[in-house]
Amino acid sequence: MLSLSRALDERKESPTLVVVTSAFQLALVVLVWLLFLIPAAIAALTVLTVKTVRAALNRPAVSSPPIEEDKS
Repeated sequence: MLSLSRALDERKESPTLVVVTSAFQLALVVLVWLLFLIPAAIAALTVLTVKTVRAALNRPAVSSPPIEEDKS
């Protein structure tokens, strides 16, 4: 077991490979987040739009108060 840990300690990693791998992992995380966030955002905007349109269509038209005729 000790020889295995020594072998891992002595192994040289290329700094370029570490940077490329880290950038790839970050890009993958961002891509997965976007794949889940964009449909959720579109769904939320759709619900908001539908509610707004329904409220606008169901609102009674603003009218002036009825004119009272003089009954003299």
